[in-house]
Amino acid sequence: MHQYVTMHIYSGLVSKNRHMSKLIPPETKDLSPAQMEQVFSKVSQFFSLLAEPSRLKILFILCGGERSVNTVMEQAGSSQANVSRHLTALHRAGILARRKEGVTVYYAIEDEVTLEICQSVCARVVEEIKS
Repeated sequence: MHQYVTMHIYSGLVSKNRHMSKLIPPETKDLSPAQMEQVFSKVSQFFSLLAEPSRLKILFILCGGERSVNTVMEQAGSSQANVSRHLTALHRAGILARRKEGVTVYYAIEDEVTLEICQSVCARVVEEIKS
């Protein structure tokens, strides 16, 4: 039943709204309802990871390039434990790259697509705030 509902909703979006079909990635057209469920679950996990304001602040800081954990900590105004937890989560998700030089750990944005998504949403929110 759940798979039928997902596929019905998915196919309904495509057929009812031609503009919406442009938003649906062509890569998904050959996926089964069960595979689409996996896609929806992973996308939800991705956005859940980004739903934390501290993580968005860290990404904003790293937009300027590679930074050490201490620099991120200072610029974020947060504790080392908190910053390290968020950096680790973003690194595990493949969003950040990490390298170690001596005892210093550096992070940089690895996934440019994630950066583009965040920048697009931020630009939209800034426009809303300004108007």
